Amino acid sequence: MSIAAPSRAREQVLSAQFNQDFSCVAVGTTAGYLIANCEPYAQVHAKLQGPTTLLRMLFSTSLVTLVSGPEARNQAADRRLQVLNTKRQSVICELSFPSRILDVHLNRRRLVVVLEDSLYVYDISNMKLLHTIETGPNPLAVCSLAATSDASYLAYAAQGAPSTAHDVDHGTRGHVLIYNLMTLSVAHVFEAHRSRIACVAMNASGTMLATASEKGTIIRVFSVPDGRPMYQFRRGSYAARIYQMTFNAANTLLCVTSDSGTVHIFRLTPTTKNDSPEAALEAKQRLSLFSQWRKQSTAMAGALGTYLPSTWQDMWEPSRDFAWLKLPSPSQRAVAAINNTLPIVMVLSHDGHLYTYDLDLERGGECRLTKSTYGTIH
Repeated sequence: MSIAAPSRAREQVLSAQFNQDFSCVAVGTTAGYLIANCEPYAQVHAKLQGPTTLLRMLFSTSLVTLVSGPEARNQAADRRLQVLNTKRQSVICELSFPSRILDVHLNRRRLVVVLEDSLYVYDISNMKLLHTIETGPNPLAVCSLAATSDASYLAYAAQGAPSTAHDVDHGTRGHVLIYNLMTLSVAHVFEAHRSRIACVAMNASGTMLATASEKGTIIRVFSVPDGRPMYQFRRGSYAARIYQMTFNAANTLLCVTSDSGTVHIFRLTPTTKNDSPEAALEAKQRLSLFSQWRKQSTAMAGALGTYLPSTWQDMWEPSRDFAWLKLPSPSQRAVAAINNTLPIVMVLSHDGHLYTYDLDLERGGECRLTKSTYGTIH
């Protein structure tokens, strides 16, 4: 979805993201920005205004957040957040920060601004600053906010953040912190991977969290807020940078995009084999083992630090993908989501295209490309 004007060469895409329910896309480029409905595709709002490095929507409302690029008139533009009303074409407020804004997350009650070493939490109704969380170095902006207003849980990589997670050693990698944005308190801290966390994704209802490490070979899903292990998937044997993970509305599928050029879709519902009494007993025993390990590791954390149990691999064999698709431009960064009402996968690529693939919900397998849309300002 490039924003290049029809008479000009295509502009470089700087930001591309779906809204919270995957009904719209918001794209920023070196020329401006574009908002469009996904299915069927229809442009809603666009503006030529110079570089837009970050654009985020609040569902399908007229409220959006925008960050301009440093090439704009103000060299500090990438540290200034604008909250806009696109229907009235007005600026609601502007917020300035001490360093570059890496990402913005919002639901109907909270707005979270992600900097490299801190998170700023606002009440979205009046844009009052509620709290600042010191996270430690977080250059990848590893953070996810539940879309629902009922459970405003925030998840982020906890390494180097002892001030907000007292039971996490300063040098420990692979930890995730669950934060309650309504009570402004830490809900839980747990170790999800042995290596550094590269991506986290909360489902819309704030009850499940997907995690991936910098290796990108194993994807894990935990319950929120208690961090109970639920699923483990193998994306591949070779390392990959995970760009994004998204749950579908029914919480039965998890969509994962990476720099491998393949989008993987994992099934979250148990198979018939796993529904057997023997499998249920085995799963209960494995969960008991994990709970026992977690208590032991917490007790030893002060002297030894925490670690994943050596029996993790024995707890369950990682499942392979249920469905997959190959990107037409595998070298391009992309984000993907499963439509909430239709059996299709939507892929938004940084080359400016919105691709649509058919998804067989019964058999899975390779998804078939059915449509490609390229947007321009008009």
